[in-house]
Amino acid sequence: MVTTNDEYLAGIMDQMTNHGASMSEEQRHHGPKPYVLPDFNLLGFNYRMTDLQGAVGLVQLPKLEGFISERAKWAEFYREQLSGIDWLRLPQEPENGVHGWQSFVTYVDPDKSPRSRNEIMESLQELGVSTRPGTHAVHMLGLYKEKYGFKPTDFPGALACNDNTMAIPLHNRMSEDDYAYVVQMIKSI
Repeated sequence: MVTTNDEYLAGIMDQMTNHGASMSEEQRHHGPKPYVLPDFNLLGFNYRMTDLQGAVGLVQLPKLEGFISERAKWAEFYREQLSGIDWLRLPQEPENGVHGWQSFVTYVDPDKSPRSRNEIMESLQELGVSTRPGTHAVHMLGLYKEKYGFKPTDFPGALACNDNTMAIPLHNRMSEDDYAYVVQMIKSI
């Protein structure tokens, strides 16, 4: 879901959600010339929401602040509990905004870490803690690599994040014991 109070951006987003068409099918059919097809002046996608998706989204929306508050609480818990691990960099909340904490992405410092990020992730998996790489370096994904001929070293910061970030569990169905266990297992590395 995307929201904006900018009419220009809203218009662009409407086009993008409807294959890049300059007007929706509904607008065309209710307009003066329903037989004229719209222009397609920008790259778009089929991101039109179904009525069912909209209904579920509307029911979930009032819960959003609670979900974000709960995640922020546990993100702060992680930052407090894991701050003493010198090989693990932790995300921070921005000073001028509120983080949604869709995930808690850490950075495993390869110069200080006792093992590689992948070895740490494997160990945590064996201990019952599911992790995943924190991000992809887009320039290394097949489409971009092949289309534009990017090499991994073309964007060293993105490469470092690709190779060294680790997302640890953070979601609204975890218990206090779950969070404590994750911390305990990371500290055991």
